[in-house]
Amino acid sequence: MIYNREKIDSFNGLFDDCSVVVLVGNNYNFLLRDAKKISDKIAGPEAANEMRLAKYFNQEIKGKTDEILSHLATKSFFPGRQIIILNGMSEKDYKIILEIDAAWQNHDALTIVTMEELSKNSELKKLLYSSDRMALVNYNKKKMNSALFADKLREIGISFDSEEVSEALTEFSHFTPEGILEKELEKLTLYKLNDSEPLSKKDFFNIVSLDYEANELNLAIALVERDVIELEKNVNLFFLSGKGPDTVLQFIYAYFNKLSLIKLFGSTSFEARREYPFLFSNDLEKAKIQSKKWSAEQLNHATNSIAVSKLKLRQYPSLFQRSILAQCFHTLMEL
Repeated sequence: MIYNREKIDSFNGLFDDCSVVVLVGNNYNFLLRDAKKISDKIAGPEAANEMRLAKYFNQEIKGKTDEILSHLATKSFFPGRQIIILNGMSEKDYKIILEIDAAWQNHDALTIVTMEELSKNSELKKLLYSSDRMALVNYNKKKMNSALFADKLREIGISFDSEEVSEALTEFSHFTPEGILEKELEKLTLYKLNDSEPLSKKDFFNIVSLDYEANELNLAIALVERDVIELEKNVNLFFLSGKGPDTVLQFIYAYFNKLSLIKLFGSTSFEARREYPFLFSNDLEKAKIQSKKWSAEQLNHATNSIAVSKLKLRQYPSLFQRSILAQCFHTLMEL
């Protein structure tokens, strides 16, 4: 059985008689969320607390076939179905799915599998298509554009006052993981509840969260651009906010890593977009320019240097931490 995720309104009763459900898509967080939804519908929201839920991840799946198969008929002290979740499984290991189905009997555990993709001539896809008790759920990837985003906003009752807002929202969607994007849409919905006024660009930037503050980003930019004055100003602001050197270095490391990914794969690539910090609009344009000014070797040296400094912060008492941070910044600006 093959399903298109966009046509499924509810998982109620859909997979009650299935041995295996395979979710295929490139948004890992979205697959995990739906795996939980299916688990809750089949086994109830307390399945994990009642030890009726077994999870396995990526490479460990192949090495634990016997253990996974043993969970099929295992009974809990609590009533209800058992659930097995195989996260991030590789297509080359698909034979375990066939083993599970072959051993499965009615009311045994339901196995939920998440996979990033299936090959064009996938043998597994053919088998799932012809099976009466194994299901494949495909998550079609739609490129977000202004029209599609506008439709999404209209669905939740939000209008906006200019094309500029539409462009800002669309650009934000391009460089924001789907799970975070949906949370931001929920926040926008609550913000505009019982408010018929159009959403302004100012409203949008006041509401959405980028999971970092302006000081952190300004500090990183000052380092990358070797701007000593801006660096000192933002370091002081960072410490005045009560954050420590470890927090500073954590963000700086993430930013330099982001530049490396942009340089290697391009700013619109999945590899670059999925990694924190999530940049868009002017911040993204700056990062693209910066990634061209730094060589791959320089960026590699930078991340290695930051990693060494992070290690030193854990090894030395707090008395030396600001000195370690200053030394790290000096090294970065000399690259």
